[in-house]
Amino acid sequence: MHAVSKVYPIVPHLACIWHLWKNVTKQYITNSEVLSPIFYSLAKAYTQDECDKLMEKIGNVDIRVKRYLEDAGRDKWSRLYSPVNRGWTMTSNIAECINGKLVAARELHNFDFLKEVRKMLMLVYWLNGYQVEALTEYVYTVNDGPRRCIIDLKKKTCSCRMFQLDEILCSHAWAVLKNKNLTADAYYSELFKPETVVNTYDVPVDPLPDKTEWNVPKSISDEVVMPPIYKRPLGGQKRGGTSHYRS
Repeated sequence: MHAVSKVYPIVPHLACIWHLWKNVTKQYITNSEVLSPIFYSLAKAYTQDECDKLMEKIGNVDIRVKRYLEDAGRDKWSRLYSPVNRGWTMTSNIAECINGKLVAARELHNFDFLKEVRKMLMLVYWLNGYQVEALTEYVYTVNDGPRRCIIDLKKKTCSCRMFQLDEILCSHAWAVLKNKNLTADAYYSELFKPETVVNTYDVPVDPLPDKTEWNVPKSISDEVVMPPIYKRPLGGQKRGGTSHYRS
């Protein structure tokens, strides 16, 4: 952390919510099953009201956990209080969910399989239909069941706060674009566009000169570097195959 803060002095350093929660469960083992889903919902909450209610729930179950999270600093682990729009771990859960629904369809030929996928997705979209109402050229309201959200396409905001915090279209903004027959390209962050990913790696890597041409100071060449002392990780030693690491 000390080295990284020197290399990147103006980049905020945030906590991994998974590791933070592991620290909580080590110290306060009781009620972990009850508190875990509340904490993850709290960390990813978009609004002040939602955040306050979830924090109150944690305090009602175990006041020690609430104090621990407050002491850790909400700006370190909360989406709402983060000084930057932080990224979140992407998982394959949604893909696995879809795969589970298509077990029988996978036995079909390609064309029939795609027809089944289309029917399934259309059913999902129909069940999640929104009512869109235009207020101005850029401002719309979207009725999401009992909830009513306000979208401003010019400011790229939604009252659900997902649009502006994640810098990706929320479902309410998608409904507006679909209603206006607009494409999404202008409404999500440049960070998520293919050109940005390509440009990230568009940096030349200078080759090293031949070893015979290296100018190494004697103080460096005479130094003996010993292997680090480390503790063997838990679990059996991996033999062959591919090692897997949690990021």
